[in-house]
Amino acid sequence: MMIEVSKTTEGGCTCGHVRYQILAKPLIVHCCHCRWCQRQTGSAFAINALVEARNVKLVSGDVEELMVDSPSGNGQNIVRCSICRVAVWSHYYMSGLKERIRFIRVGTLDNPDLMPPEVHIYTSTKQPWVLLANGANAVELFYDYDEIWSPESLDRRAALMEDAGIPVS
Repeated sequence: MMIEVSKTTEGGCTCGHVRYQILAKPLIVHCCHCRWCQRQTGSAFAINALVEARNVKLVSGDVEELMVDSPSGNGQNIVRCSICRVAVWSHYYMSGLKERIRFIRVGTLDNPDLMPPEVHIYTSTKQPWVLLANGANAVELFYDYDEIWSPESLDRRAALMEDAGIPVS
């Protein structure tokens, strides 16, 4: 169960140069088991908390962005500490909202226990030794937003889309 996010929800890189605050509850927290995330993290999955960019405050440090390929073909910008190069968040193409949503790397939170995955995605390529809890919300590929996201998160997403001039369906 996710603990309510407060203004003290902070995170940062390994060396401490980059520090950030999350000022709102995530739209959703994904645990992605796709082969791209496995390759890019060097792990079995990536856990990302999706938060509106305006609700993520860079408190200190300098970041750099690195564009890498993604399965969609649109790429993603991985935002890293300019010193230790730890990835703190990414911008993915997501319904045209690329720069408006930050995919915060949950492992960079001071307390990553605050944001457990709400959904496991791309489980069709999950490592066979990764066992999901009975009843875990899991999908083979991606999901229908209306089925998985909370009404509040859907409203926040619609507001982002409206701001971006993207038709809301």
